[in-house]
Amino acid sequence: EMGIQQSKFLAKAFAKFNNNTLDTRIKDESLDAAAKDSPQITLQNVIVSESLKSTKITTKIASPSQSAAASEPPQSLTPISSETVGTSGKKLVRPAFVNALEAKQWNPNNPASWDAEMREYHTLAESDYVLPTDAKEQDRLEMQHYVHRAAFNGDIISPAAKKLVSSAGVKVLDVGCANGFWLQCVAKANPLPEYHGVDISESLIGAPPSENGGIQLVFGNVLEDPDNTFDYVHQRLLVLGMPREKFPNALRELIRVTKPGGWIELVEADIVCYNAGPYNKTSGTALFDAMHRRGLDTYAATNLPWYVKQVADSVENQENILVRLPMGSWGPQIGILNAGSSKAGMLAMEDWMHKSMGITREEYRDLAQNCYQEWTENKCFQQCRAVYFQVKK
Repeated sequence: EMGIQQSKFLAKAFAKFNNNTLDTRIKDESLDAAAKDSPQITLQNVIVSESLKSTKITTKIASPSQSAAASEPPQSLTPISSETVGTSGKKLVRPAFVNALEAKQWNPNNPASWDAEMREYHTLAESDYVLPTDAKEQDRLEMQHYVHRAAFNGDIISPAAKKLVSSAGVKVLDVGCANGFWLQCVAKANPLPEYHGVDISESLIGAPPSENGGIQLVFGNVLEDPDNTFDYVHQRLLVLGMPREKFPNALRELIRVTKPGGWIELVEADIVCYNAGPYNKTSGTALFDAMHRRGLDTYAATNLPWYVKQVADSVENQENILVRLPMGSWGPQIGILNAGSSKAGMLAMEDWMHKSMGITREEYRDLAQNCYQEWTENKCFQQCRAVYFQVKK
């Protein structure tokens, strides 16, 4: 649990920094001790390789299945006997297969199926989202927010959008806004625009606009706004709630509600641990299969340009940035924060994944802890991509 506590401390520390000081190292003796023998990577070096950063898409864009295979082939689900690995000495859980029925039909939006151990989920029947909507999940989302703020050097990535929000009369929409934390951060630094958010979680939206600094938060799974309403539309990390087949139509809806000449910004992550050891290969193999059976895209960051290509006739001035985020204290600061957020994400999927894998909750929690330790031992990282573009005038 020390890693989670350090992550929460870091999240609070990050909150004290504005967008112009993100490259400043956080000085704290406890964190220096935690990262004692690790490479000292400062926040401005979160982008591990400059060759990964591009302003134009110049490579051939493959289909999702092709690009996923090229990025990292999924592990085959072959039976492997348990073995003792890693520094913890605990036995590694290696499922021979994922229970296809549990993985596909597990239903978080039916309260009758919740047991005492389960988290609180949304109750929107048509939603595909598999993560909880309770206070623990909001804490995780806020940690995750600071990870991405550091990774992309700000809450807003598009230079054009940064200019837009400095003006009055501009309308901003955040899709999948949860409790509006991203909107609150942007509005605090840029109070002139009009801010709106939409989310499937009624419990997270909660407070009326007057209690959200005037930000308008709406419950729903579809955009009901009129055409040509917003100047800037933001959507981040809906990979666990957006099936592959729905992604292009969802983008068309974003384009529909955006004014001609307005900007849309998308951020997605590959739900893949790179440099994975045996624990993370076990977890990743099962998650890949379970997500695939629900139609979800494990390689959403890799495939994001392909999805945008499906609406290419409606957009222009497209740019993308690919970043690699360290996991674990080898980072060190951003890695510790990202590891805390990622472990919380694994635990948020506990009910779905332990049933899908056919293991107990305790075995799944042990697996999550071993994955957490392995992130530092193997210098693991995640891959995220931002794509932003302008709606044609």
